[in-house]
Amino acid sequence: MRIPVPHVPSFAPSTHTLSDVKGLRAAGVRAGIKASGNSDVGLLVADAPMACAGVFTQNHFAAAPVILSKAHLQQSGGLVRALIVNSGNANACTGEQGDKDAVETAQQVARAVGCPVEQVLVCSTGVIGQKLPMPRLRAGVDAAFAALSSEPAAGRRFLEAIMTTDAYPKEASAAAGEGRVAGVCKGAGMIAPDMATMLAFVAMDLDASPAELAKAVAPIAARSFNAVHVDSHTSTNDTFLVFSTRARKSADDWRAPVAQVAHRLAWLIARDGEGATKVTTIEVRGATDDAAAKSITRQVAMSALVRTALFGNDPNWGRFVSQVGNCREVKNARSLVCTLQGIEVFRAGEPTPFDRNAASKAMAVEDVRLGLTLADGAGEAVLMTADLGYRYVEINAEYTT
Repeated sequence: MRIPVPHVPSFAPSTHTLSDVKGLRAAGVRAGIKASGNSDVGLLVADAPMACAGVFTQNHFAAAPVILSKAHLQQSGGLVRALIVNSGNANACTGEQGDKDAVETAQQVARAVGCPVEQVLVCSTGVIGQKLPMPRLRAGVDAAFAALSSEPAAGRRFLEAIMTTDAYPKEASAAAGEGRVAGVCKGAGMIAPDMATMLAFVAMDLDASPAELAKAVAPIAARSFNAVHVDSHTSTNDTFLVFSTRARKSADDWRAPVAQVAHRLAWLIARDGEGATKVTTIEVRGATDDAAAKSITRQVAMSALVRTALFGNDPNWGRFVSQVGNCREVKNARSLVCTLQGIEVFRAGEPTPFDRNAASKAMAVEDVRLGLTLADGAGEAVLMTADLGYRYVEINAEYTT
């Protein structure tokens, strides 16, 4: 059996990026935080306070910038002027010094922008357990502020600065009437659905209040960043933020295009997956309720046997079906129907005759669908997962060495 070679996905680049959103400027610079010497400090600044809401990691060892940003959003009533991001160092599990460093970073940005410190959000990503090199970060903040621009290239420099093990930049955009929605994200490993994004930022220039964003952000995350899986490991730093610069008054609904952008970004994370070759969308229908369906999708995605079969384009229905059988939420296992790329491979407790070569060929694409239909109830859920291949082990075995 020929094992597929990982490659950069064939998709059209995004039309717009964050700095194309009216009222935003961006920058990305090299501060020497990353050993590679690549860009590692990104800054996003709004011309006026913008509405913001977020969803954050549920890891009990949430990083200092996560704790600070959650507090600042509450203190400011969801109004934000700036977002500062560093990569190469997560500032997680760094004790009181990590908390102080996050606060100092926000204070430095607030002085430069001329805004209250609670209107500055902070994000970090990278290696856990190392103190931030503050002299370098301070210099990086100053350099990023000096480089702020609304040119598209500035937004893409911001994106480059937030990346770590990403194989390629991840951005998406959508039209919203006369307005614009654009988003970027980073993430390839340490991805599980509680938050699953690592870092993701979506901005629009349509008018939305902090309360409106706060009401919408969790449902949007549930269908995107909390429906993506790579390795069952929720990070300490996961953050998903939605911004509205409120630069345009419009009757157009912004929720659908924001959800579209978020879903595309989540797909790109799964597609990267540190060596992944495809994204498999696991669709569960007929579970007792949505919560049960969600649990089944997660348990199937967590199986290394399932994901290695996906990597090898192997229509090994036994792996898919047996993992469903391990889910305590399943009430009537004999009702299960399993389809792979629309090809029925299992029904009513036994395999369905199918052409294995044709099924394998159908799996050799970037988008694969695994359907699991039960007769327990009306519950439904979907989850995007990466396949599991040689490159994932190589990257993560050598991450800090």
